[in-house]
Amino acid sequence: MTLDDVYDLFERIALVDDRIVRPNPADAAGQAEMWAVILRGVPLPFAAHAVIRHYQQSPYQLRPADIAEQWRLHIRDRLERHTESEPPDGDTGDDTYQAALLAERRAVASGAVEPRPVPQPRILTAGTDLAPGRGRAILAAVGQPAPSPAPGNPRSVHCPRCHAEPGRSCTTAGRRRADVHPARLETVRRAAAGLPPVDPAEEQRELERRREASRAALAALPPGTTTPVSPPPCNEQEAAS
Repeated sequence: MTLDDVYDLFERIALVDDRIVRPNPADAAGQAEMWAVILRGVPLPFAAHAVIRHYQQSPYQLRPADIAEQWRLHIRDRLERHTESEPPDGDTGDDTYQAALLAERRAVASGAVEPRPVPQPRILTAGTDLAPGRGRAILAAVGQPAPSPAPGNPRSVHCPRCHAEPGRSCTTAGRRRADVHPARLETVRRAAAGLPPVDPAEEQRELERRREASRAALAALPPGTTTPVSPPPCNEQEAAS
């Protein structure tokens, strides 16, 4: 703000609060010079709007620091909403890009250029090999495979085997397991891959198929290959006999 801008601002402030401007002309001149120094770089339209905003929210007397604080928050908001330009291809790391970046920031802060929003992420399709991201692009450039997304917490879903509720540990024979049942882990992996959960009936059929295959494999073994296991005794008398 220039000195003339400050006098213009004083006239607007006097319409709302006549306590600001000093009644003595000499004191008012010195006051205007101090305000011009404090509000250097603040546009007059913004300062006038800041006066209105101040008296909408506060009954206290306006100070130049109140306008300067609103201007500082305004600049920070604009810079936070701005996406800075990437270095151009073939950048050698000299001061050219840094100078251009500083000029871009000043233009955004002053209002000469509107903040550039963050680009929308690229939508992945079934044929997309890599997810968007600078790290994955670098890995692809050096010939390294991109890491697959890690599955979520297996305890966050219901266990189809022991019916443990989400957030609860799996149990076997009433004892809490340190890990989770494979079926629960498979449910989380399928959810991370965008697949539907495993059908319990299908899972039961697969289990029966595996049991039948095991029985058939045991039956095909030559006699004497396996040793039959005797069932445990039911009570102490049978154990003694």
